[in-house]
Amino acid sequence: MKVLYIFSTLIFMSLTASKCSDAKKMDKKAPAILGDVYVESWTSEDVSGDTGYKLYIPMHSQETKDILLDSVYFRNQTVKLDRTTEGSNTLYIGAFRTHQKSNKDLIMSSNPLDEMANTPPKISKKIPFELEASEGIVSYKYKGDIRYFKVENIQDRTIDN
Repeated sequence: MKVLYIFSTLIFMSLTASKCSDAKKMDKKAPAILGDVYVESWTSEDVSGDTGYKLYIPMHSQETKDILLDSVYFRNQTVKLDRTTEGSNTLYIGAFRTHQKSNKDLIMSSNPLDEMANTPPKISKKIPFELEASEGIVSYKYKGDIRYFKVENIQDRTIDN
């Protein structure tokens, strides 16, 4: 009985210790100097009626050689960031889609086999962070390690036509 108690205690301690490594490594500040982070809404000009917004993260630091921004959690969505370079500055852009015309190729038929060709709706996953509308969490890779930092006061900008 004593062996069973020791064995179960060891298993419990090893499982508890392994969960500590799963915690997200949240940094208190950004790993590089960021410019003004902002978001712009967009609307498709074609008949699709798609809408969304783009999040812009400018980096002004030269120390970004080891840092690669990967994705962003913003307004209950997650997207990968695209990287562009403008002179010595780096700009990361995340494109979010908020509305897509539904039922693009919806098949309505009395035969259920015909309706099987319909695409199922996309259900968004819950993000693992509690954020305000003007906050986002950026994941980045630094020396092979995935880390996170919070961006606050994200400004809404309008596109002048």
